[in-house]
Amino acid sequence: MLSIVFLFLDKLNKTLRHLLIFLFIGTLLLSCEERNHVSQSNALLRKSDSQILRKDYHQLSDIQKKKHLDSIYKKIQLAEADSIKIKFLFDIAAEYYYLEENRLSFQVSNEIYEFSKKDQDLFNVGKALYYMGDCYEESQKDSAYYYYKESEKIYRSINNKEKLAHVLYNKAAILFTEGNYVESEVELIKTLKELEGTQDYEFITRCYFLQASIHIELDELDKAIQYLDLTKESILKLKQFNKNLDVFLLYDALAASSLGNVYDKKGQYDKSIKELEKRLTPQLKEKYPIYYCGIVGNFGYSNMKKGNFSVAKKYIEESIRLTKQNKDIEGYLAKIINYGEYYLLTKDTVNANRLFKEALPLTKTQKKGALLLKTLDFLSVSDPSKANFYKDEYVKVSDSLVKQQRISREKFARIEYETSKVEDANKVLNNRNLILIIGITIAIIIFLIIIIVRHKIAQKREAILLAQKEDADEELFNLISDFQIQLAETKEKEQNRISKELHDGIMNQIYGVRLNLGFLNGFDDSDSKEKRLFYIAELQKIEREVRELSHGLNHETKFKQSDFTFLLNALVASNDDLSSTNFTIDILDEIDFSSLSSVIKVNVYRMLQEMFLNVNKYAKASQCSLKIHKEDDLVLFEVTDNGVGFNVSDAANGIGIKNIKDRSKLINAQLDIQSDPGQGTKIIIRIKKQDL
Repeated sequence: MLSIVFLFLDKLNKTLRHLLIFLFIGTLLLSCEERNHVSQSNALLRKSDSQILRKDYHQLSDIQKKKHLDSIYKKIQLAEADSIKIKFLFDIAAEYYYLEENRLSFQVSNEIYEFSKKDQDLFNVGKALYYMGDCYEESQKDSAYYYYKESEKIYRSINNKEKLAHVLYNKAAILFTEGNYVESEVELIKTLKELEGTQDYEFITRCYFLQASIHIELDELDKAIQYLDLTKESILKLKQFNKNLDVFLLYDALAASSLGNVYDKKGQYDKSIKELEKRLTPQLKEKYPIYYCGIVGNFGYSNMKKGNFSVAKKYIEESIRLTKQNKDIEGYLAKIINYGEYYLLTKDTVNANRLFKEALPLTKTQKKGALLLKTLDFLSVSDPSKANFYKDEYVKVSDSLVKQQRISREKFARIEYETSKVEDANKVLNNRNLILIIGITIAIIIFLIIIIVRHKIAQKREAILLAQKEDADEELFNLISDFQIQLAETKEKEQNRISKELHDGIMNQIYGVRLNLGFLNGFDDSDSKEKRLFYIAELQKIEREVRELSHGLNHETKFKQSDFTFLLNALVASNDDLSSTNFTIDILDEIDFSSLSSVIKVNVYRMLQEMFLNVNKYAKASQCSLKIHKEDDLVLFEVTDNGVGFNVSDAANGIGIKNIKDRSKLINAQLDIQSDPGQGTKIIIRIKKQDL
C-alpha cells in the first residue's frame, strides 16, 4: 500500500515533490527548503543594480529564468571572490537546481567549494558539498551519497549539529530509496541524536516519518505504528509553533495515509477507513490536490480489502480520474493496478487482465521494480494460460532487484570504507602534525629567545640614546650659558656707554642750558627772547638723544629669552655683526620649542650655524633670512639668501653640506636644498611634529 502513496508524486513541482519523497522515502527535501529560503532574497550584488531574482522572476518561463540566471552568473564571475559573491553563487546554484539544470548547479557549487576551500571557510565548504550532493540525488545516488559523506565530515569537524543532522538525514534517505533499510535506520538514529534538545518540529516530523517508513518496509508494523504516533505528536507541536495551517494540513494528511497503509497490512481495514475518511476534506483537495488524490485512492483500496466493493469502485475510479487530470503517470499506474486487483476480487478476470497488461509496460518505463513484481504476480492469476511465463518473469525480476540491492549496499559500504581509510590516514597525518606542532613550539621558543635578545639590544640602544640626550642637554645648556655671559657683558658695556653718554654729554648739555636760561630769565628784550628760543631748541635736541638711548635699551631686551628662541635670535644677531650680509629671523607661527628634544634642538642649531657660516664665506649675499613656521604636521626652518648660489650636485660631497645631511638623518628630518648659480640659495629643514 505504501507504494500506492508514492506514485501520486510525479506532477508536483520539484520542490514539493522532494518534500513528499522526504516524508515517504526520505529523499532530500531539507536542502530544497534551505535553498528556497536563500533564493527568495533579492539582495543587490555590491553596488550593482542587478538583482539575483527579478521581481517578476517567478512569472517567467523556465527558458527565460535560465537566461536570466546565465546573465547574472556571468556578471558575478567578474567580481572578486568574497562572502557577498559566494552568497549569490549559492542563490544561483539553488535556482539552477529548481530548473533541473543539475550540471550548471553542480558547476556553480563546485566553484563555491574551491573558493571556500582556498579561504579555509569550512562552513561554506560543507554547504557547497551538500549542494553538490543534491545535484546527483536522482541521477547518481552513490555520487550524492559521497558528497553528503564529505559534507558530514566537515560539519563534524566544526561541530555544527544542525547541518550535520540534515546531512545524516539525506544519507538515510538515499539508503532508504536504495533498499538499504537497516543502514538507513542507523543514519536516522544518528540524525535524531543530533536533534536532541532542538525545537525544529518540522524536521523531527520528517525523521519520525522516515523511521516509520523503514519499519513498514521491514514489515515491523507495530514499530511503524509507534513512530507514526510520534510523528502525530510532533505534528501537533508543529501546529502549536507554526501558524501556517497549510503545513499542518499537509503533514497530517501524509501521516494518516501512511497509518492507513499500516492498518491495511495488519488487516485492520476499519481503522484504516476511519483514519483516511477524516482527511477527505475540501481544504486538502484545494490546497494539495495530489495528496488528496492519494488519500482517495487509499480510501478506496481499504474499502476494497474490507469488501465494500461499491464504495471502493467509486473512490478508485475517482482517484484514476484525478491522476489523469493532474497528468500523474506514476499515480495513474498505482491506481490501475489497484483497480485490476478490485476486478480480481470481484471475479472479473477480463477487466483485471486488461488493466494489468496496461500497467506492465508502464512499470518498466517508470522503473518501478516493486510495482512490476506486483503486476507480474497479479497477471499469473488473471491470465492462467501464461501463468508460468509470468511466474518465471517474477523470479527473474525479483533476483535482479535483489542483486541490484546487494550492489547498492556494497557501493555505499565501499564509500564508507574508503572514507574510513581516509580517516585512518588522517590519524597518521595527525601524528605527523603532532611532530610538526612540537617543531613549531621549539621554533616559537627560539623566536621568543630572539625577541628577548633583541629587547636587550634595544634597551642598550635606548641607554645610548639617553646618553646622547644628556650630552645634547649639556651642550644646549653650555650654549645658552655662553650666550647669557656674552649678553651680560654686552649689557654691561652698553650700560657703561649709556652712563658715560648721560654723564659726559647729556648732563653737561642740560647744565649749560639751565645756566643760560637762568641768566636770560631777567631780560625781556628781543635778543634775549631769541637766545631763549635757541636754548629751547637745544633742550629738544637733548630730548631726542635721550629717546634714542632709551630705544637702544628696549632693542636689547629681545635677547633676554633663555630658551631656544633666544639661541636662534642670538645666532642670527651674531652672524649679522660678522659681515655686510643683513641676517634676519622671522618666526611666523606660534611654536612650542620646549617640545623639541635636546638632540633635535642641538642638531638644528648646528645645521643653522653651518648654513650661516657658508653664507658669510661663500654666498656674497646682501640678505639672508631665517623663517620658522608650521605646515600640516611639520615644522619648517627655511634659510634663504640672495647670494651667488651653487650647483647642488657639485657641492653634494662638500664637508659643510655633508655635515648638514648627516645631522638631518640623525633627527629624521627632511632636508631640501634648492640652489642654482646666480639664483641664490634656499635650504629647508622639515621636522615632523611627532618627532618633537
